[in-house]
Amino acid sequence: MRGAVDLLVLLFCLSGAWTQEESGGVRESGITQQGHSAGRESRGTEATEVTSECTTMQPDIWDEMKALRDMVMEQREKLRTMEGRVTACEGEVETQKNIVMDLRIELMVTKAKVAELEKENAALEARLSTSERELTTIRNDVEELKRQNTDRPKVAFSAAGLNNGPIGPFNTDANLVYTRVITNIGKAYSPITGAFTAPVRGVYYIRFTAAQHGRGSDYMGIYMLKNGQAIMSNFHYNSHGYWVHLSNGVILELEQGDVVYMRLPASYRLYDDTKNQNIFSGFLLFTV
Repeated sequence: MRGAVDLLVLLFCLSGAWTQEESGGVRESGITQQGHSAGRESRGTEATEVTSECTTMQPDIWDEMKALRDMVMEQREKLRTMEGRVTACEGEVETQKNIVMDLRIELMVTKAKVAELEKENAALEARLSTSERELTTIRNDVEELKRQNTDRPKVAFSAAGLNNGPIGPFNTDANLVYTRVITNIGKAYSPITGAFTAPVRGVYYIRFTAAQHGRGSDYMGIYMLKNGQAIMSNFHYNSHGYWVHLSNGVILELEQGDVVYMRLPASYRLYDDTKNQNIFSGFLLFTV
């Protein structure tokens, strides 16, 4: 700014000098011969003063102009540097724009995935809730079954040991007494009478195994009775004298106090030993 002002002052001074010279020339042509000498002296004096003033100002003006030129060069250099920085910044801005665009796209994809995961999570929560309800129901059922199992009477028996050798033949039917008790939960079987007495009303599974051995041309047979009535009978003819076995079972609905036992028919025979060839068994399936 200062250099510009000094330049204006220099121009003003030069313009003033040129104006004074032109004014002096006009006056010189229009004056008389008598004032010519006086005018020349006056112009000489004024020119001398202006020249002196301009001569005094000229070194400062050139210094100012040089300084102004250096300032302009410096500003141009700074401008080029700024242009380079602006160009670099613009490139960085474009790079950042691309990065931001990529991040926005990635954000949109992530949001879509999150929404999908939220749907899947909601579905899993619904399934989990259903499973928890089912598990609660199953647990309640198990607890109920445990309670019923705890409250239900436990009845099971198995007995053997008719004799150590042949049994029969007899002239009349004979009840079989299995004296060797293997299992007797609930104490419903009597090894004295050979009968099973139902302790509670329910459905029972009763079965037997019968054996015959020792003589050929022998008949073996056995009855199962309930309260004196035959429920089941099995017979077999042993033609070779080796071991022969019969086995059968039946499901019976018994009232409390009903009696079930086995009977050997007249004229038929069995055979037993310490290996428990003949067995009478049963257990409670469920109460009714």
